[in-house]
Amino acid sequence: MPPSTDQPGQGIFRYPAAEHETRHGPSWYTDDADYKPWLRDEFDYRCVYCLCRETWMPDGHRAFSVEHLIPRSRAISPSEYASLAYACCVCNATRCADPLPLHPSAAPGLHLEILADGTARPLSLVGAAFIRLCGLQRPDLVSFRKRMLDTVALLAASDRADAADLLRSYLSYPDDLPDLSRLKPPGGNAREEGKRQSAFARRLRGELPATY
Repeated sequence: MPPSTDQPGQGIFRYPAAEHETRHGPSWYTDDADYKPWLRDEFDYRCVYCLCRETWMPDGHRAFSVEHLIPRSRAISPSEYASLAYACCVCNATRCADPLPLHPSAAPGLHLEILADGTARPLSLVGAAFIRLCGLQRPDLVSFRKRMLDTVALLAASDRADAADLLRSYLSYPDDLPDLSRLKPPGGNAREEGKRQSAFARRLRGELPATY
């Protein structure tokens, strides 16, 4: 299958083509919502399914939730961090309860891509199943992706300072980054060093890029 031709800014909907290396390891929260600050940072403040970002939502992180990759009705043990992800509430509600053909951290970019017209194209049978089970071809989402791609492309092509400022607002990290150093999971944190690589810590050190 021939590769697609990117337009400026199409990378905002590019799925990772390498396996995600887990940064954090909190454990034994009794309320799944307590995992949310960790998952926000773990998955770069965007939905693992549709890749929409917190900064694009009027309600920010309140439009996102903890996603159980293994439905709670089928789980045989308390929620484990490795079985959780970060998803927008619409994708969380849309996704079928059937098992996913791949973990969202397992290089989904090898199996699907988003085209310039906003549609999702499978690159494998696994990708086709992932698109179907996660509802990634729903019409409203396709239209939204197309508008975002066109908007980012227009702003990137402009030489106006206000266009550059607006582009940064679309592609920046949210203002309310969680300070993970203040959090004390009941079961501890298996990857304590990940706190230093959190977006909050990098912003404090002046290392966080303006956009991503």
